Amino acid sequence: MTHERRNEPFRYIFEKPLPGFYQHKLNRDQKGSLQVVDISMNGLRFSCDATKSLEMKDEVVITFIYENETLSAEGRLIWVNEENGKITCGLHVLQFSERLLRIIDHLGENYRIK
Repeated sequence: MTHERRNEPFRYIFEKPLPGFYQHKLNRDQKGSLQVVDISMNGLRFSCDATKSLEMKDEVVITFIYENETLSAEGRLIWVNEENGKITCGLHVLQFSERLLRIIDHLGENYRIK
């Protein structure tokens, strides 16, 4: 089980993880597919195959699809956990696009209503 390190008032966990890709910011050859598990105003959590060499403090750009819209975020890995052939990573997003911030805010409003 992944230990949660983000202590936030709101974190939206997707019912079905969102498909996407990551690319290492400094080594563009280091890239792969991922699944976004959850998102908040500070960052997100994603998982990928354990064959990928991701480490804490790596800076990556991720692109993922939410409701048929392609979204991107850039950030730094703040934790990495390998378990059962998968790597789960916590990404502190350095800057969200305005569009993605609106989506996260909307998810938060819907989450609080439930």
